[in-house]
Amino acid sequence: MSRWLDRMTPHMIFCVTTCLVLFGLVMVYSSSAFDDYKKSSRDKLEEAVRLAVEQATLSAGASDAGREATEILERLRQEDAARRASMLSTFFRQARWVFVGFLFLAIAARLDYPLWGKKVGWLLAFFLVSQIMLFVIPADTGFPVQSRVVNGARSWIQVSFIRYQPSEVAKLGLVIFAAWFLARRLQCGRKSLVSLLPALIVTGTSIGLILLESDKGVAAHLCLALLVLWMLAGVRFSHIALAASVVALALGILIASSPEALSRVFEDSFQLKVARAALSRGGLFGAGLGDGDADLAYLYAAHTDFILAVVGEELGFLATTLLVAGYLVLILLGLKVVSGCSDPFGMFLALGITILLGSQAFLNMAVVTGLAPTTGFTLPLLSYGGSSLVWTMAGIGILVNVSLSTPHRLLENAKRGTTSLSHRGGVA
Repeated sequence: MSRWLDRMTPHMIFCVTTCLVLFGLVMVYSSSAFDDYKKSSRDKLEEAVRLAVEQATLSAGASDAGREATEILERLRQEDAARRASMLSTFFRQARWVFVGFLFLAIAARLDYPLWGKKVGWLLAFFLVSQIMLFVIPADTGFPVQSRVVNGARSWIQVSFIRYQPSEVAKLGLVIFAAWFLARRLQCGRKSLVSLLPALIVTGTSIGLILLESDKGVAAHLCLALLVLWMLAGVRFSHIALAASVVALALGILIASSPEALSRVFEDSFQLKVARAALSRGGLFGAGLGDGDADLAYLYAAHTDFILAVVGEELGFLATTLLVAGYLVLILLGLKVVSGCSDPFGMFLALGITILLGSQAFLNMAVVTGLAPTTGFTLPLLSYGGSSLVWTMAGIGILVNVSLSTPHRLLENAKRGTTSLSHRGGVA
């Protein structure tokens, strides 16, 4: 039974991931479509045409009224078609990122995970340089290579038609670096605080650059995930407590110096109020896919940070529970990979990716339900966004490769044993 589960674990990880991604694609469309896509849109169009015909009849003759009514009808249909096309573009963009995400997952699953440890220096250079270039490259210049400022945050680099967030690359890169560093530290038997300084310098630099992007939520999430990884990897509790105190003090100062951040901590935002109302309206079975309240159509980030509220309103408590169970299954499968890996680097790598994925899902649900301050946390694999989806799926691909390593080694050992026995038999 145990060997069967070891063999099936990578397939189960892929299946659960696929279900979450495809479900997210459906919900991205549903949450990004305005009330023009609701069942009432046809009634509204017909009512507008009827009123237009009545007004035309009162102001002109019968022939002129018919011609004017036809022109109004054609114009309204064109406007309706334009609105539909503009909302379908969000769905098509996400569908393209889903394809790219599966491509990254397949590539990462095929690469032997020890390669990430051998190339960790190149990986560090890539994401740190990307983060630095975010502030070196001029913003919104219209050039082929530029940084982008969206909603006051300078968090994107655009190369031609490709736009990505260096912070998303840094999240996965720091987990790989932490796994490599902790494995080497374990092998060397170092336990002093001084031995942690290289990791603290690299991690602090990257997180500091994320804070310069005005992305306090991502920085806090990354600090939490790495501290949990260090703690489970056997770093002394006193060292963890010291690092956690420094992080808490720094974040506290940043929040206290920002009126906007303070308001999010002590006051319910408009987004949170609408999200809570949506969850309560959903009930047990929901209002139906695409039949959510019109308020959600105008809720900022409904298809990104607050997509869980759309799921709760349209599909209800049961579907939301199944969604949470899907994330829980994925986390348990990740922990199964950790328990079955004997290589320290592979074990810490699988543990870090599992913690990163699970903590982000938990924090997003906490934000939507009001258990945490409103901030920018996407729901992994579900929310709209190319960078988050692609690099999350790349991390899952690495997790799949780690899970494949144990049964493959068992199979190779079994083949070697069979070859050795047959060779001895031939000699005898």
